[in-house]
Amino acid sequence: RHRARAMSSVSKKDGPNAVWQDREIRFDVRLKDLNLRKGEFEIDHLQGVEDTKGNTGDKGELVVTNLRTIWVSSKRRNINLSIGYGAMVSINTRTANTRLRGQTQSLYIMTKFNGSRFEFIFTNLVSNSPRLFTTIQAVQRAYDASKLYRDLKLRGAIIADKELKLLPKEEVYNKVNGVWNLSSEQGNLGTFFITNVRVVWHANMAENFNVSIPYIQMKSVSVRDSKFGQALVVHTTHRSGGDILRF
Repeated sequence: RHRARAMSSVSKKDGPNAVWQDREIRFDVRLKDLNLRKGEFEIDHLQGVEDTKGNTGDKGELVVTNLRTIWVSSKRRNINLSIGYGAMVSINTRTANTRLRGQTQSLYIMTKFNGSRFEFIFTNLVSNSPRLFTTIQAVQRAYDASKLYRDLKLRGAIIADKELKLLPKEEVYNKVNGVWNLSSEQGNLGTFFITNVRVVWHANMAENFNVSIPYIQMKSVSVRDSKFGQALVVHTTHRSGGDILRF
């Protein structure tokens, strides 16, 4: 059946090198878009997987990476799917009627992207193999639990006793006291942390008034004059809200 492409203008606004693979759902993409981007790696590769809902009766291969799940038809590689974990809402296993295996357990993935909802059903044509279910579920859970590495966070539970709660393998390169956040007219005095993953600022008088900005969500960083003196200006990506933060 004919399938419309689901494309986003967000990645275009953030430039050609923007990471879209984990956030978007794309149908029938160019083969070069199936190539793994820098920082993306393959976790599992399964042969003999049916796209039961979209291309029933069509056997293909399914690649699980750290950013997305890719399905490609064995007959025509231009028939494919790229499903980012950030678009996945729920993952379940249920019984489905398939053309190639009849009634069997299949993987149901509910997604939401660009205001539309999509349901995908995948069936492993190899009998008694749980890899299709266990791998995708485990990787999606790990992705969901590691959002602070990727997403801008406001007012999070990230500071305890005036110290940054470090993520696994995160290191603090510098801690700068007496940094003003210029988001308001009078400014707020606080503390600035620079790590290998992100920059974090919190107000000295209220630790829950904070912001965590991963480098991956920075579109540009510059130094400009302000009424408080020279300020560090961080312009976040469009997908993070396109905010301008001044310190």
